[in-house]
Amino acid sequence: MKKSILLSLFFLLCLNFISSAQDIIYKKDGSKEEAKIVLVGEKEIQYKKFNNLEGPVYTLNKKDIVLIAYQNGEYETIKSPGDDKKEAKAELAENFAKNLITYHLFDVVYGDFTFSYERILSSGTIGIKIPIGFGYAYNSDYLNSNSNWVKNFMFSGIGVNFYLTGQGKWRYFIGPDVRIGYGKQSYSNWDEYGNYYEEEVSEGIYTKFYIDNGVIFTPIRNFSFAAIVGVGVRFFPEAGPNNSTVLPTSYFSTNISYRF
Repeated sequence: MKKSILLSLFFLLCLNFISSAQDIIYKKDGSKEEAKIVLVGEKEIQYKKFNNLEGPVYTLNKKDIVLIAYQNGEYETIKSPGDDKKEAKAELAENFAKNLITYHLFDVVYGDFTFSYERILSSGTIGIKIPIGFGYAYNSDYLNSNSNWVKNFMFSGIGVNFYLTGQGKWRYFIGPDVRIGYGKQSYSNWDEYGNYYEEEVSEGIYTKFYIDNGVIFTPIRNFSFAAIVGVGVRFFPEAGPNNSTVLPTSYFSTNISYRF
Protein backbone atom coordinates (compact mmCIF):
# COMPACT_ATOMS: atom_id res chain seq x y z
CA MET A 1 0.00 0.00 0.00
CA LYS A 2 2.75 2.40 0.99
CA LYS A 3 4.64 1.48 -2.17
CA SER A 4 1.67 2.38 -4.41
CA ILE A 5 1.21 5.73 -2.63
CA LEU A 6 4.90 6.56 -3.12
CA LEU A 7 4.68 5.67 -6.81
CA SER A 8 1.61 7.90 -7.22
CA LEU A 9 3.39 10.84 -5.57
CA PHE A 10 6.44 10.29 -7.76
CA PHE A 11 4.22 10.21 -10.86
CA LEU A 12 2.51 13.48 -9.87
CA LEU A 13 5.88 15.17 -9.26
CA CYS A 14 7.06 14.08 -12.68
CA LEU A 15 3.91 15.46 -14.31
CA ASN A 16 4.38 18.76 -12.48
CA PHE A 17 8.00 18.99 -13.61
CA ILE A 18 7.05 18.22 -17.21
CA SER A 19 4.24 20.79 -17.22
CA SER A 20 6.50 23.47 -15.74
CA ALA A 21 9.39 22.73 -18.12
CA GLN A 22 7.80 24.72 -20.93
CA ASP A 23 7.94 28.25 -22.23
CA ILE A 24 4.71 30.16 -22.74
CA ILE A 25 4.34 32.79 -25.46
CA TYR A 26 1.63 35.40 -24.78
CA LYS A 27 0.39 37.07 -27.96
CA LYS A 28 -1.18 40.48 -28.49
CA ASP A 29 -4.40 38.91 -29.74
CA GLY A 30 -4.93 37.38 -26.27
CA SER A 31 -3.92 33.80 -27.13
CA LYS A 32 -0.93 31.92 -25.78
CA GLU A 33 1.35 29.21 -27.11
CA GLU A 34 2.99 26.48 -25.01
CA ALA A 35 6.39 26.10 -26.59
CA LYS A 36 10.09 25.48 -26.32
CA ILE A 37 11.94 28.62 -27.38
CA VAL A 38 14.74 27.90 -29.84
CA LEU A 39 15.93 31.42 -30.67
CA VAL A 40 15.05 34.98 -29.70
CA GLY A 41 16.18 37.27 -32.50
CA GLU A 42 16.04 41.02 -33.02
CA LYS A 43 12.71 41.00 -34.87
CA GLU A 44 11.37 37.44 -34.44
CA ILE A 45 11.48 34.35 -32.29
CA GLN A 46 11.77 30.69 -33.27
CA TYR A 47 10.13 27.94 -31.26
CA LYS A 48 8.82 24.39 -31.27
CA LYS A 49 5.40 23.45 -30.06
CA PHE A 50 5.67 21.86 -26.63
CA ASN A 51 3.42 18.95 -27.54
CA ASN A 52 5.63 18.15 -30.54
CA LEU A 53 9.24 18.84 -29.61
CA GLU A 54 10.46 16.66 -32.46
CA GLY A 55 8.38 18.64 -34.95
CA PRO A 56 9.16 21.69 -37.10
CA VAL A 57 10.50 25.05 -35.93
CA TYR A 58 7.97 27.89 -36.10
CA THR A 59 8.67 31.62 -36.48
CA LEU A 60 6.70 34.44 -34.85
CA ASN A 61 7.20 38.18 -35.35
CA LYS A 62 8.02 40.06 -32.13
CA LYS A 63 5.45 42.72 -32.94
CA ASP A 64 2.75 40.08 -32.35
CA ILE A 65 4.06 39.10 -28.89
CA VAL A 66 3.48 40.71 -25.52
CA LEU A 67 5.49 38.50 -23.17
CA ILE A 68 7.45 35.26 -22.95
CA ALA A 69 7.35 33.28 -19.68
CA TYR A 70 10.30 30.89 -19.55
CA GLN A 71 10.27 27.48 -17.91
CA ASN A 72 12.81 28.62 -15.27
CA GLY A 73 10.36 31.23 -13.94
CA GLU A 74 11.88 34.23 -15.71
CA TYR A 75 9.90 36.34 -18.16
CA GLU A 76 10.66 38.82 -20.94
CA THR A 77 8.45 41.68 -22.07
CA ILE A 78 8.64 42.09 -25.82
CA LYS A 79 8.80 45.55 -27.34
CA SER A 80 8.23 46.34 -31.00
CA PRO A 81 10.90 48.41 -32.81
CA GLY A 82 8.76 51.56 -32.55
CA ASP A 83 7.72 51.10 -28.91
CA ASP A 84 10.64 53.10 -27.48
CA LYS A 85 9.77 56.06 -29.72
CA LYS A 86 6.12 55.84 -28.75
CA GLU A 87 7.05 55.76 -25.06
CA ALA A 88 9.35 58.77 -25.51
CA LYS A 89 6.56 60.73 -27.20
CA ALA A 90 4.12 59.77 -24.46
CA GLU A 91 6.67 60.82 -21.82
CA LEU A 92 7.04 64.25 -23.45
CA ALA A 93 3.29 64.67 -23.76
CA GLU A 94 2.45 63.61 -20.19
CA ASN A 95 5.51 64.62 -18.14
CA PHE A 96 6.72 67.71 -20.01
CA ALA A 97 9.00 70.27 -18.37
CA LYS A 98 6.88 73.32 -17.55
CA ASN A 99 9.56 76.04 -17.37
CA LEU A 100 11.56 77.36 -20.35
CA ILE A 101 14.55 79.70 -20.25
CA THR A 102 15.09 80.80 -23.84
CA TYR A 103 17.80 82.65 -25.76
CA HIS A 104 16.57 84.31 -28.96
CA LEU A 105 19.43 83.59 -31.34
CA PHE A 106 18.29 85.58 -34.36
CA ASP A 107 17.65 88.80 -32.43
CA VAL A 108 21.33 89.77 -32.72
CA VAL A 109 20.51 90.64 -36.35
CA TYR A 110 18.21 93.38 -35.03
CA GLY A 111 20.86 94.64 -32.61
CA ASP A 112 19.37 92.98 -29.51
CA PHE A 113 20.29 90.39 -26.93
CA THR A 114 16.98 88.79 -25.95
CA PHE A 115 16.04 86.20 -23.33
CA SER A 116 12.64 85.04 -22.16
CA TYR A 117 11.01 82.94 -19.48
CA GLU A 118 7.94 80.86 -20.26
CA ARG A 119 5.73 78.95 -17.86
CA ILE A 120 3.55 76.28 -19.44
CA LEU A 121 0.38 75.58 -17.50
CA SER A 122 -0.41 72.07 -16.30
CA SER A 123 -2.81 71.45 -19.19
CA GLY A 124 0.12 71.76 -21.60
CA THR A 125 -1.90 73.92 -23.99
CA ILE A 126 -1.09 77.43 -22.69
CA GLY A 127 2.26 79.10 -22.01
CA ILE A 128 2.79 82.53 -20.42
CA LYS A 129 5.97 84.17 -21.77
CA ILE A 130 7.92 87.20 -20.49
CA PRO A 131 10.77 88.45 -22.73
CA ILE A 132 13.50 90.91 -21.84
CA GLY A 133 15.88 92.42 -24.37
CA PHE A 134 18.82 94.82 -24.41
CA GLY A 135 20.02 96.71 -27.47
CA TYR A 136 23.76 96.53 -28.09
CA ALA A 137 23.64 98.97 -31.06
CA TYR A 138 21.82 101.79 -29.29
CA ASN A 139 24.66 104.31 -29.60
CA SER A 140 26.08 103.12 -32.91
CA ASP A 141 25.22 103.52 -36.58
CA TYR A 142 24.25 99.86 -36.84
CA LEU A 143 20.80 99.38 -38.43
CA ASN A 144 20.51 103.11 -39.08
CA SER A 145 19.75 103.01 -42.80
CA ASN A 146 15.96 103.24 -42.34
CA SER A 147 14.73 106.42 -40.67
CA ASN A 148 11.63 104.59 -39.38
CA TRP A 149 13.76 102.07 -37.49
CA VAL A 150 13.61 102.35 -33.70
CA LYS A 151 16.73 101.01 -32.02
CA ASN A 152 16.15 99.40 -28.64
CA PHE A 153 17.70 100.47 -25.41
CA MET A 154 15.71 97.76 -23.63
CA PHE A 155 12.28 96.17 -23.76
CA SER A 156 10.05 93.65 -21.99
CA GLY A 157 6.43 92.59 -22.23
CA ILE A 158 4.19 89.55 -22.03
CA GLY A 159 2.96 86.95 -24.48
CA VAL A 160 0.66 83.94 -24.52
CA ASN A 161 1.42 80.81 -26.54
CA PHE A 162 -1.45 78.48 -27.36
CA TYR A 163 -0.20 74.93 -28.04
CA LEU A 164 -3.19 73.59 -29.92
CA THR A 165 -2.22 69.92 -29.50
CA GLY A 166 -0.50 70.14 -26.12
CA GLN A 167 3.13 69.23 -25.56
CA GLY A 168 5.21 66.78 -27.55
CA LYS A 169 8.16 66.41 -29.90
CA TRP A 170 6.90 68.68 -32.71
CA ARG A 171 4.25 71.26 -31.89
CA TYR A 172 2.71 74.34 -33.50
CA PHE A 173 1.74 77.34 -31.38
CA ILE A 174 0.09 80.71 -31.92
CA GLY A 175 -0.67 83.67 -29.68
CA PRO A 176 -0.51 87.40 -28.93
CA ASP A 177 2.71 89.11 -27.88
CA VAL A 178 2.87 92.66 -26.44
CA ARG A 179 6.21 94.42 -26.05
CA ILE A 180 6.97 97.76 -24.39
CA GLY A 181 10.40 99.29 -24.71
CA TYR A 182 12.52 102.40 -24.82
CA GLY A 183 14.25 103.26 -28.05
CA LYS A 184 15.42 106.01 -30.34
CA GLN A 185 14.94 106.97 -33.95
CA SER A 186 17.21 109.05 -36.16
CA TYR A 187 15.71 111.24 -38.87
CA SER A 188 17.02 113.84 -41.28
CA ASN A 189 15.93 117.44 -41.80
CA TRP A 190 15.85 119.00 -45.25
CA ASP A 191 15.52 122.64 -46.23
CA GLU A 192 12.93 123.96 -48.67
CA TYR A 193 15.31 123.36 -51.56
CA GLY A 194 15.70 119.68 -50.71
CA ASN A 195 19.14 120.04 -49.16
CA TYR A 196 20.05 118.01 -46.10
CA TYR A 197 21.21 120.17 -43.22
CA GLU A 198 21.05 118.13 -40.00
CA GLU A 199 20.10 114.83 -38.42
CA GLU A 200 18.02 114.66 -35.28
CA VAL A 201 17.19 111.91 -32.83
CA SER A 202 13.94 111.30 -31.01
CA GLU A 203 13.76 108.98 -27.98
CA GLY A 204 10.89 107.54 -26.04
CA ILE A 205 8.67 104.62 -25.14
CA TYR A 206 7.24 102.44 -27.90
CA THR A 207 4.70 99.62 -27.95
CA LYS A 208 4.55 96.64 -30.30
CA PHE A 209 1.73 94.15 -30.68
CA TYR A 210 2.34 90.88 -32.55
CA ILE A 211 0.49 87.71 -33.41
CA ASP A 212 3.12 85.00 -33.18
CA ASN A 213 3.15 81.78 -35.18
CA GLY A 214 5.77 79.22 -34.32
CA VAL A 215 6.97 75.64 -34.41
CA ILE A 216 8.80 74.07 -31.48
CA PHE A 217 10.92 70.92 -31.60
CA THR A 218 11.69 69.08 -28.34
CA PRO A 219 14.01 66.12 -29.07
CA ILE A 220 14.54 65.44 -25.34
CA ARG A 221 12.73 66.57 -22.24
CA ASN A 222 15.15 69.36 -21.27
CA PHE A 223 15.87 71.12 -24.58
CA SER A 224 13.77 72.74 -27.30
CA PHE A 225 14.38 74.62 -30.52
CA ALA A 226 11.82 76.97 -32.04
CA ALA A 227 11.24 79.16 -35.08
CA ILE A 228 8.76 82.06 -34.79
CA VAL A 229 7.27 84.62 -37.16
CA GLY A 230 5.42 87.56 -35.63
CA VAL A 231 3.26 90.06 -37.53
CA GLY A 232 1.68 93.18 -36.01
CA VAL A 233 1.88 96.95 -35.47
CA ARG A 234 4.26 99.36 -33.75
CA PHE A 235 3.24 102.56 -31.95
CA PHE A 236 6.00 105.15 -31.34
CA PRO A 237 4.59 108.52 -30.17
CA GLU A 238 8.00 110.21 -30.41
CA ALA A 239 8.43 109.48 -34.12
CA GLY A 240 10.08 112.25 -36.12
CA PRO A 241 8.00 114.75 -38.12
CA ASN A 242 8.61 112.90 -41.36
CA ASN A 243 8.10 109.43 -39.88
CA SER A 244 4.99 107.48 -38.99
CA THR A 245 3.77 107.07 -35.43
CA VAL A 246 1.98 103.82 -36.26
CA LEU A 247 3.53 101.31 -38.62
CA PRO A 248 3.08 97.63 -39.51
CA THR A 249 5.92 95.52 -38.19
CA SER A 250 7.14 91.94 -38.20
CA TYR A 251 10.00 89.82 -36.93
CA PHE A 252 11.55 86.39 -37.28
CA SER A 253 13.34 84.53 -34.51
CA THR A 254 15.06 81.22 -33.91
CA ASN A 255 15.27 80.19 -30.26
CA ILE A 256 16.97 77.61 -28.10
CA SER A 257 15.43 76.74 -24.73
CA TYR A 258 16.45 74.92 -21.59
CA ARG A 259 13.44 73.22 -19.99
CA PHE A 260 13.09 72.25 -16.36
